[in-house]
Amino acid sequence: MNRLETISTLLAAWLAVAFEVSFNGFRNWFGAQVSLLPALMVYVALSSSLSSVALLAICGGLMLDSFSANPLGVTTVALALAGTLLHYKRDLVLRDQTYAQVMTGLLASALVPASVVLALIFSHQPVPLTGRLLGQWLVMALGGAVATPLAFRLFAQLGRWFSYQPLSESQYRATREIKRTKF
Repeated sequence: MNRLETISTLLAAWLAVAFEVSFNGFRNWFGAQVSLLPALMVYVALSSSLSSVALLAICGGLMLDSFSANPLGVTTVALALAGTLLHYKRDLVLRDQTYAQVMTGLLASALVPASVVLALIFSHQPVPLTGRLLGQWLVMALGGAVATPLAFRLFAQLGRWFSYQPLSESQYRATREIKRTKF
């Protein structure tokens, strides 16, 4: 992953957190805010290095925790856990298939809030486990499943715009024989 991809990933994380904080439409319609950071983490874990996964987990998690009621760092640990698990098993995932992107996004978007709730249960801020919490968890998981293929498409388009494209092959073979005559 080059610098442009790292910067664009961190910019996308900043925009995702800004969207979650400022737009309350999902919260009003579905009763839960859809988190876009797990979808972004799926893309980074499947297409870049472990240092990029850690950078996104730290920056994105701290940005999100600074606007939420969570203790600082809880989301960072959850994002790092999901990203590390996906990064080490990325050879098994068909990352170019939309079905695999949706299912991986569903898994990550379900794992991150579940691990945050689990960390909060064992901390000094217990969370009551209710049916409303289960509904919010389902909305977050389904929203992340929808957002993950969109993240893959967005970064593929950015790659086409800002990176060099390979040239098409020449119509001549490299092993062709050229007959030369005197005239």
